[in-house]
Amino acid sequence: MTESLKNSNLEKPIGWLGTTVQFVIAAFLFLLAIDLVGESFTMLGQETARSILLATSNPFIGLFIGLLATALIQSSSTVTSMTVAVVASGYLTLENAIPVVMGANVGTTLTSTLVSLGFITKRNQFRKAISAGSIHDFFNIITVLIVFPLEYYYGTLTFLAQQLTRLVQDSSFGIDIFHTSYGFGISRISRELVTIFPQNIIALVCALILLFISIKFLSNIIYKRLIGTSKDRLKRFIFDNPYKSFGWGFLVTAGVQSSSVTTSLIVPLVASGKVLLSKSFPFVMGANIGTTITALLAAFNKSDAAISLAFVHLLFNLIGVLVFLPFPILRRIPVLLASKFGALTLDSRMIGFSYILFTFFLMPFALIYFNKGYVTERTYLYENQVSGAEPKSITIQIRREVSENKLEYYVFKDGAPVESSLPDTIFMIRERQQKFASTSEIFTYDFSTSKFNKSDKILSKNDTATYSAGALNLEHLNYFEVQLPNNQTGHYWFDPDQKVLIRSVIYDQSGNLIKSSKLISIQ
Repeated sequence: MTESLKNSNLEKPIGWLGTTVQFVIAAFLFLLAIDLVGESFTMLGQETARSILLATSNPFIGLFIGLLATALIQSSSTVTSMTVAVVASGYLTLENAIPVVMGANVGTTLTSTLVSLGFITKRNQFRKAISAGSIHDFFNIITVLIVFPLEYYYGTLTFLAQQLTRLVQDSSFGIDIFHTSYGFGISRISRELVTIFPQNIIALVCALILLFISIKFLSNIIYKRLIGTSKDRLKRFIFDNPYKSFGWGFLVTAGVQSSSVTTSLIVPLVASGKVLLSKSFPFVMGANIGTTITALLAAFNKSDAAISLAFVHLLFNLIGVLVFLPFPILRRIPVLLASKFGALTLDSRMIGFSYILFTFFLMPFALIYFNKGYVTERTYLYENQVSGAEPKSITIQIRREVSENKLEYYVFKDGAPVESSLPDTIFMIRERQQKFASTSEIFTYDFSTSKFNKSDKILSKNDTATYSAGALNLEHLNYFEVQLPNNQTGHYWFDPDQKVLIRSVIYDQSGNLIKSSKLISIQ
């Protein structure tokens, strides 16, 4: 008896040591996969990268891409991590990536719904199972219906995520977490590995496979250690109250790195009657927050846009939680919808299959089809001059879709772009924003406070200015004279319709030219 106790006591630390070693290896593979995805996209053919860039500029197509990709590979963690890597590589803007993340959140709910179909031969349990499987669907779909319009029209998630990124950057925590190097040369390893593959597309496919495997590896390691030995205890103690259930959902999913796994665990518990559907819902909400840890890990040592996208993933799910968790009346809405859906599916099994087909395939295609818009593109060629240097030609391509309320600016610093060339910088401005783009930055202005870029003062303005250069004759332009730092004075002409700079001239306090930018032609 004593000898067996000693052996069991020895096995525990050995078991945890093995788990720790496996976890470190899995974490290394995950971070390596993220870097490989970014490197692969950087090396990918410019034509392919540009087609991806233009495809995701339509938010409905981006939503569909995220939904379909997640539904196919059954892992929102993989899709969001891959999206973070592509944003970090510079081939996808934060604004265009946000709908992809939203779509991934809806697509991941397919797993628990499919698990519930396993009870289709057991009539008494099937209704409860399909209700438990679809409650995750209804929660994420309702959250998308709330958040997507806010982002589409007002850029709410973009603004909040960028503010959080700045807050993190200004703190020592942010510097330590997000902007330190890995310390063991992951970036160097990934660059060397990419050069080994004969074709860049093969490198990208291998990187995505490694990303998927590493997340599954992490999931299995922590699942066995955290859940496998305590299933009975989880059933009894997790669902005592909504907030405890929410906390457990968050912790378990953060460890397992997959909301699909944890939400699927709920289905048999509810189907067997051990857990009520209403008590399982807070656990599902916690799982939605827990799965955002993967994107935050993927943002390590990446660009500000990548970090912002990780925060977008967190904010999206957090908004859904704040809408439902604190209010018992609102919590009943997804529960009621799931219960009614379970009852309908019990009457006709085809309803369940039709629901999956419609929600995850037909609906996205319909959204894309009915939101097609006429796309206009204009090319603006500029000549930039800095005092004491040779003039430089820079091009801005403006992409505007009639059905949308935003303009996208693709800046090419080497003059006129050749076919399939990628932009050096990408800007995005919404129709209602008081902003305009230049070849190097976005300027903001506020007529009510006479502020330019929030801190500089507008000395004079004119909304009927004109501009002529060769064959160009532009009217109804806006003009600002601005007091800049260091006693400099700036003069800006811009088109309020296209929200783009036409001409700018900056002088020092003695009236000497510092730099200028002028439009030469429009195509």
